[in-house]
Amino acid sequence: MLCRAPRDTLLTCLRDLDVLDEPLDARIGIAPDVALLVQHGNVVGWSLADPARHLTTAYTDPDPDPW
Repeated sequence: MLCRAPRDTLLTCLRDLDVLDEPLDARIGIAPDVALLVQHGNVVGWSLADPARHLTTAYTDPDPDPW
């Protein structure tokens, strides 16, 4: 399940909604902007900081004269 809100700066994927019933025990960074979410010793999801930067590409106008 992906969780998001307008103007998010964090994209979160959870195993299920029951995870929201209790606080997380840890957030373990595994790569720049990526973390595993831990609750009761189990990985229950992941999060991605600044998802727009990672999930979209910048738009540029095509070269009108490529040759």
